[in-house]
Amino acid sequence: MDTAETMQAAVAARAPRGCNRPVMTQVTDTERTKLEGIAQLEMRSLSATTRMLILLGIEHYEAETERAGRA
Repeated sequence: MDTAETMQAAVAARAPRGCNRPVMTQVTDTERTKLEGIAQLEMRSLSATTRMLILLGIEHYEAETERAGRA
């Protein structure tokens, strides 16, 4: 048996570089079902989908906060 046969293949990163700070949260069954549906539609993992939605939510929040600050 040579080294090539015993080496494990490199695993592709599942998150962008620097994403190493997990956030735990609780969701309802309905919310989980919606997340799973979106994940399937987007062809992403549940974690990647949740991260995407968090980023979209932050973007929306910041835009709304900025708009309210100008009013």
